[in-house]
Parts: sequence; structure tokens; C-alpha cells
Amino acid sequence: MKEEVYKKIGQRLQSIRKQRGFTQEQVAKYLGITQEQLSYYENGRREISVDLLLELAKLYGCDYSYLLGEIDNLNDQIAINFRADEISDEDLEVIAFANQFVANLDMMYNKMEEIGK
Repeated sequence: MKEEVYKKIGQRLQSIRKQRGFTQEQVAKYLGITQEQLSYYENGRREISVDLLLELAKLYGCDYSYLLGEIDNLNDQIAINFRADEISDEDLEVIAFANQFVANLDMMYNKMEEIGK
């Protein structure tokens, strides 16, 4: 059972990384892990921590529940795609910060709408 869950998460991780145009090397460096570790996560061979999933969600501009397979679409997610050869290490930090900022802003806007109803 666990292996199936890890595989599903891994498939999501690999798919969205490729969609966003990042290499394993770039993402691993951003996370402070080896490329081999990231490969294990993407292939479903290792359990990934919640902390790493949250960092990946920031970088990829999606909700971590998408990475966990709890939701199936990215319609309301931040979708910015890049060419891997155009991204520096510093750019990854800026991208993650911008994605988190927009997600927080969206959440605040939704809460304000709820209060205003």
C-alpha cells in the first residue's frame, strides 16, 4: 500500500517538475538534497517528508495536496513554465518566493470574500 502511495506522489513530482521546465539537478540543489535522492522520490522508492513537499509546492506553484494526489487538477494553481537552461540557482529561490506570495495573496482574497458575504 505504501509503495503505491509513494509511486503516485513520485509520478506527480516528476510530471510537474517537467511541466515547469526544471531539471532534477536544479530542484535537488534548491531542496538541499542530492539528485539521486530526488530521483528516489520521483520513482516512488522513498518516502518524502512533508517539509520537502511544502518546498516543492512553493517552487512548482501548486498546493501540496495536488502533490499528494488529494486533488487532481491544477486549474487554480500558479503555472509558470521555464526553460531549464535559463534558470540560475538564485532564480529558483525567487520563483518559490513569488509562488508562495501569490498563493498567500489568493488565500487572503478568498477569505475577504467569505467575510464580505
